[in-house]
Amino acid sequence: MTAYELFATYSPGEAGDVFSWLHENDKAAYKTTVGMLATRRKLRPVFVERKPRDERHAWMREALSRPANADLATELLQAWVMGAQAQMVCDFLDALKVPHDGKGMLENLPAEPAGGAVEAAVDGLFAKHPAVAVRTYLNLFCSMDMTEWPGLRALVESDSRLCPKPPTP
Repeated sequence: MTAYELFATYSPGEAGDVFSWLHENDKAAYKTTVGMLATRRKLRPVFVERKPRDERHAWMREALSRPANADLATELLQAWVMGAQAQMVCDFLDALKVPHDGKGMLENLPAEPAGGAVEAAVDGLFAKHPAVAVRTYLNLFCSMDMTEWPGLRALVESDSRLCPKPPTP
């Protein structure tokens, strides 16, 4: 799933959690996203900024669920995963014995671990972390240009925990 497709699967509460974390911890990314979304809809950013937070977040979720905003959706989710969910990223890499900088950043991505290591690592993430965070991270991980892990890609495409259907309104 792409980042904009992920936003389409988020409940209002899940999207609100992402936006609230960014609003509190990465104000620059939050403000830039609001401004870009408003500009792309031919609105003045102040119009969106003055909306009550719940209404603004619902509007942002809907806008980020569109293919035209795929770039913004990707950047926003990457910022959230590497910030709010950094421990989950490290847990996944540690479970697979992939060297990283302690914050989940990689210099080089090794070949995919053999056997059932990936499945075990994914199950471990679901046991310890929120499903929306795991789903988001693993889908973003598979969409990276440098990722050539066919086993993980197949798991992400087939496991219902990782490829849910959008919520019904």
